[in-house]
Amino acid sequence: MPHVRRAVPRSLAAFALAGVVMLGALTPTPARAENPALEGAPPVLRGVKLLDGRNTLSPQFGMTLNDPYERNLMAGLGWRYFLDSWIGVGVDLWAGGGISTALTDDINRELTVGTQSFQLGTSSLRLLANAAVELVPFVGKGMIFGDQMVRVDLHIDLGIGVALTSGSGRVDDEVSIAPMFGVGLRFFPNDWLSVGIDLKDYLVNRVLASRKDGSVPGASFDHNWLLGLSVGFFFPTEPERDE
Repeated sequence: MPHVRRAVPRSLAAFALAGVVMLGALTPTPARAENPALEGAPPVLRGVKLLDGRNTLSPQFGMTLNDPYERNLMAGLGWRYFLDSWIGVGVDLWAGGGISTALTDDINRELTVGTQSFQLGTSSLRLLANAAVELVPFVGKGMIFGDQMVRVDLHIDLGIGVALTSGSGRVDDEVSIAPMFGVGLRFFPNDWLSVGIDLKDYLVNRVLASRKDGSVPGASFDHNWLLGLSVGFFFPTEPERDE
């Protein structure tokens, strides 16, 4: 019996040692193939110059978000020329009109007495036109719809332009200088087409609405947050590639 007790541990030790040897033999070792031709090569070969030296024309549609009295529905066209992968210049043009918000409808209803209807004087955006500088701090790839790989960029727009506003009631039409700041994302299903979403803030000097007694306050600069969707067409249709 003592000999059996000593033999069992030795058999287990031998079995464990054999298992370790077999595991080491079956474990793949990483292949290390060195190619002298790649020494000193850039991390990305034949990279696509997605923006450099290209123009884009973008039909765009949007609406303003923070209107107390008139919601503005807009349509327009944008153009950009990219001097480099990170900077472009261009113009934006928007045209549209306003529809009364629920607040305006409530005020008109509450102040209507008998057959004497009340109409609050308001203003809406008729035209926005600006020159812009576009900065592109990030270009990369992302997944959409779970398994679709697309190129994407993040961009920042800075601009200055003019705004034409349309007044109703005692509120007059106005022309205003309109500084602009915006951020956006562009997705590229292919090399010549993009789909974008942008949020831009236009500062416009105007009278938003008359007072309830019919008097008109002075104009003041106010934020006009414009959420827009665009489809961009790039020219030339084939981007350049790094050598």
